[in-house]
Amino acid sequence: MASTHSQVSLQTHRTPTSSLPSPAQPGPFGHKQRKNFFMPEGKTEFNHGSYGTFTRSVQENMMKWHNLAEENPDRWVRLDLKPALTKVRTQLAEFMNCDRDELALVQNTTVGVNTVLRSLDFAPGDRILQLSTGYISVDKTVHYICDTHRDVQIIEVPIVMPLTDHEIVFHIEKVIQEHLAKKDGSRIRLAMIDWISSVPAVLHPIKALVDMLRSYGILVFVDAAHAIGQVPIDLTYLNPDFLITNCHKWLYSVRGSAVLFVPKRFQNSIHPTAIQGDYKSGSFELEFSWNGTMDYSTILSIEGALDFRKQYGEDAIIHYCHRLAVEGGEKMAEILGTNVLTPHEQQVGNMVNIRLPIKNINHPKIETPDYLIRLLLDKYNLFAPSYKHGGYFWTRVSSQIYLELGDFVHLGHVWKEVIDELNAEDS
Repeated sequence: MASTHSQVSLQTHRTPTSSLPSPAQPGPFGHKQRKNFFMPEGKTEFNHGSYGTFTRSVQENMMKWHNLAEENPDRWVRLDLKPALTKVRTQLAEFMNCDRDELALVQNTTVGVNTVLRSLDFAPGDRILQLSTGYISVDKTVHYICDTHRDVQIIEVPIVMPLTDHEIVFHIEKVIQEHLAKKDGSRIRLAMIDWISSVPAVLHPIKALVDMLRSYGILVFVDAAHAIGQVPIDLTYLNPDFLITNCHKWLYSVRGSAVLFVPKRFQNSIHPTAIQGDYKSGSFELEFSWNGTMDYSTILSIEGALDFRKQYGEDAIIHYCHRLAVEGGEKMAEILGTNVLTPHEQQVGNMVNIRLPIKNINHPKIETPDYLIRLLLDKYNLFAPSYKHGGYFWTRVSSQIYLELGDFVHLGHVWKEVIDELNAEDS
């Protein structure tokens, strides 16, 4: 539980109300929320999706665990740590609608992906299916598996947005059918599928994809790095074979906190990347509950994040951020005279992609991201990532409860000024 001081502090930050916020009456969100976070005056955060951020109350919760460990390390490690981790898994199991004993707490998505891929016993002829829009660390891990196993290869599905949900499913199934038609003795053993891809940021029809892939006998690993805190998660309904999600991106826990879902049917095969004394000596979670001497307070801060979200209502947070992303993206596209990448609203979570009207997408200044990163941070005291996709330049803007529509308008004008200067150099 969050400390009494945390609860009192949060309550004093809220306007009096007789009920929790709802999708119909969300809030108080927007700039009133800035005082709950650590952003300095004048700094506007549009890149929550990359590294997340946490509230003051979550930091207090983290420090509670940190101090407990420092006050009595022997008691903490030998008696109190594992029950504390079990409590957090219990809270997450309720939040994600699954069995507590099918969850393991890890540092981040990269660790979770490596845990599963390096545990599975790949055989010659196995193929791993992935999308061209998959996250680079996942892609490199898949390449590592192929490099260290004989005749294990990648089947990549090219994805260029915009596509409808139906088209995404169709393109992936078409590649599967083309592979089956070869009849070369190989099999697609595993599919790596984003719930919400990073670049471009697109919310995928994840239930339809899981069901379709499993109908072909393919194991499905859902990369849900961006999912928890951005969309509702019901693992009993989704029923993936594996899933990993970062709690420090959108749930508001401290960086270095994620949760890995492994159903009991696979737990005998999945082991942590760092093997320790509990290897094969007890339950699945026991192997993951001690990763050696480290600070576990970041992982345990998930408790504080869940407490903070309860103050405002999960549906209200999700609804506010989604609506702001949709409306903010449209407003920025209007300012820039362009368009959003995904016209289908159900493909937008809390991140929206807006096309940047750069005439020369191969302009030497933007061949590497450094120029735009430094310019936005140093001159404008803000940042939103940009990238190439489908022959255009885009910016990915993260919506969050501390932002308002006016912030998107401001960012739109900043990007217009930056791009006008770039385009003038090519005139």
